[in-house]
Amino acid sequence: MTPTRAVERLVRAAVGLTDAQLGTPWAWHEYDEEGLRFALLMAHQELRDLTATIADERARTGPPLTIAQRILGQYHDAYRDLTGALAGLRDDELDREPAPGEWPVRSAIQHMLGAESGFRTSMVLAVRLRRAGERRSATDDERKALNVPEQVGGDRGAVLDGLFRSHVRILRELSDVRDEEVDTPSEFWEDTRYPVRFRLHRLEEHMRQHTVQVDKTLAGIGHPPSEAERLARLVYQAVGGLEAAQIGAPGIASAAQERSAAVIAGLAGSVETGVATA
Repeated sequence: MTPTRAVERLVRAAVGLTDAQLGTPWAWHEYDEEGLRFALLMAHQELRDLTATIADERARTGPPLTIAQRILGQYHDAYRDLTGALAGLRDDELDREPAPGEWPVRSAIQHMLGAESGFRTSMVLAVRLRRAGERRSATDDERKALNVPEQVGGDRGAVLDGLFRSHVRILRELSDVRDEEVDTPSEFWEDTRYPVRFRLHRLEEHMRQHTVQVDKTLAGIGHPPSEAERLARLVYQAVGGLEAAQIGAPGIASAAQERSAAVIAGLAGSVETGVATA
């Protein structure tokens, strides 16, 4: 089991808990006053410590993070924050408008995925043409072949799957961009040919913008985040930092990752047992 899989198990067990259930008696060594909520806080701490361990090992043994990988790591943080914001979302809330004419959650996410596809297409083609030594614009056929956004029909699981597929494709296709390539001019809808570096940052900024919109939408349909959902979001943010530290070096500190996965899985088991016996 990976730390990410362990986190997913923990969030499934905890995200729907009421404040009273979070107060179910539970102890971690001498810490026995916070209840089950402390299990999520300990998972967060475990992930932060593992991230520090991985960053230290990578700094000492490599491979070093490239500029593109650092920026993609920031974008990955935004992705995990969004998945945290959606952790408590119900299927029947996906298409509920917060006010007449305002986007429901599904529409906001579909918009994000359309923009992501456009950003990715622009960057991939710019780098591909540079590597081929071709000083020309991409053709319409080249753009159409790449610019195919994920669709988010179906239930909450299908929406999250679409987000995941789009995100993984971006990381896979752009994490090998070399430092000397980040200033390559790229074409999109604007008149200005902005460099790849700018568009890498736009991945994060655009997602952050519409994550705020998702937050407002959930509040507008009567679903402000509960304490359990806030804690789950913190855990997802921590796992985002962990995963970002591994871009371009997925196998680093494998023994430490296995140990942390076991710790977090144990915390998930504690939540599952604590709720079942409360």
